[in-house]
Amino acid sequence: MVAVDPEFEWECAALFAEFLRVLGVPNSVGAIYGVLYASPVPLCFADIVKKLGASKGSVSQGLTFLRQSGAVKIVEITGDRREFFEPELGLRRLASGLIKEKIQPLAQETKSAVIRLRRHAKTVNSEQREFQLGRIRQLETWHRQLGRVLPVVQTILKVPRP
Repeated sequence: MVAVDPEFEWECAALFAEFLRVLGVPNSVGAIYGVLYASPVPLCFADIVKKLGASKGSVSQGLTFLRQSGAVKIVEITGDRREFFEPELGLRRLASGLIKEKIQPLAQETKSAVIRLRRHAKTVNSEQREFQLGRIRQLETWHRQLGRVLPVVQTILKVPRP
């Protein structure tokens, strides 16, 4: 069996933590993925907690997110009743999971936010209203553009649509 190189493991955890942080995912989730990515063998929950020095709650939430987004797989180890995890290595699967878990909900929330902003704009003085309505129109434009681009990306990545 290949030994784990602690420096490699740490660098992978830091790399994925930073990468996913940019996408709005907590650092701990990226670090969990990074530790799994750096491991030559599947890891159990307790291994991940120990390696990261993270709380059980943080690791539990992180693994839940990673499983739901398809970024990690559960692996059975013969003779061991614990759940073991390994990373999904396919870029298509990783990207489609992030779209499903982060971008699609954000696109839906944008609609609601625009409605709330329009309601608010009706309550302010005319100078503020014109400025705010201009910004709201820009948000609507971005939302329409995302609405045109997202289905294409989903088709390319074969992401199930909501």
